[in-house]
Amino acid sequence: MFLIVGGGLAGVTAARTLRSLEPGAAITVVEAEPTPYYLRPGLIDVLAGRKTLPEITPFRREWFEHRGIAYRSGIAAVALDPREHRVQLSSGESLRYDRLLLACGAEALWLEVPGSDLHGVFTLRSAADAERIRTWAEGVRAAAVIGGGWLGIEVGRALADLGLAVTVLERGPWLLHRQLDAGAGEVLQTALASQGVGVRPDATVTAFEGKGSVRAVRLAGGDEVLAGLVVVCAGIRPRVGLAASAGLATARGVVVDDHLTTSDPDVLAAGDVAEWRGMVYGIIPAAREQGELAAWNMVHPRSAAYGGTFLRNKLNVAGIDLVCLGDTQPRGGPLRELREANPSPGRYVKFVLGPEGELAGAILLGAPELVGPAEELAAAGGPAEGDLKRLLAS
Repeated sequence: MFLIVGGGLAGVTAARTLRSLEPGAAITVVEAEPTPYYLRPGLIDVLAGRKTLPEITPFRREWFEHRGIAYRSGIAAVALDPREHRVQLSSGESLRYDRLLLACGAEALWLEVPGSDLHGVFTLRSAADAERIRTWAEGVRAAAVIGGGWLGIEVGRALADLGLAVTVLERGPWLLHRQLDAGAGEVLQTALASQGVGVRPDATVTAFEGKGSVRAVRLAGGDEVLAGLVVVCAGIRPRVGLAASAGLATARGVVVDDHLTTSDPDVLAAGDVAEWRGMVYGIIPAAREQGELAAWNMVHPRSAAYGGTFLRNKLNVAGIDLVCLGDTQPRGGPLRELREANPSPGRYVKFVLGPEGELAGAILLGAPELVGPAEELAAAGGPAEGDLKRLLAS
């Protein structure tokens, strides 16, 4: 019997793969959220009112039923006993497994500052979060988004689409400072400003002000940013509690080896909860790849090795085309960079060359026509400097 804790992308991918590999096996998916599996990136469209939750729900309950997969939603796994091969559920039930996959994902980081308990301060991680934020937005005029990462930018634009005056507060020197350099960050900030999303870098939040409900965000130095709605987009924390309490090895995430196996040979982990070689990916492609590979290893232990996921991030904001590939911010070492000599407004292109002249990373802002060729060169892995120079000159 195969048991999967977590019904997100990694868990559902694993369930689909298990069913194809073992047509007659018993497969159970346990998901704490009451709603069926939905596309988590689609929550931005739900928040902005562009889509409804059913429109981002590709696999309804019938999908699981037709494939003989038991999908238990609205029930949390509360305890794990690896010795007895059992998982205790919040319903009081105890489920036995032969092999278990932990795909319980991550939770949004909270900002522990004075006033964080005020009404109107939210995180966005679930369908219920999106509905709560959208409802609250109906009664306010201005919003602040804490964090200028991928999610923070998308949330900022979604709130602007609802008619709110939006300010994104980024603690770093520019937006997406782990992926973009200063030049690209400046271009992106200008593009967002043209769409009604203000950006304030070097902004450290010290408190939320208000009586009962949030009124403003206070910054280091004493400045206040007026906001009747605040969405904290400060990153994620893998849900390691179940594994840690069972004695499995954990660090930031649940530690796995190259076969996505934890410190217990019959328990695997995949997706946002898994930590492989010190890295928690937290991106869609990794969750999909790990979920599929984990299923293979549940059926045929240690048969498939995970070699990492090539980093690819895309900003899903209308009017802005931004794709980051691989290592975009090399720190030391032999890596070299190639940039456009005379970029047009709203455009920034940078390629990063690896030690052998291969394409190790790229920033493609306002250059959608270069995304396909760059991805092909990155996948090829061979010397690419000549091809990249031709792309820059085209």
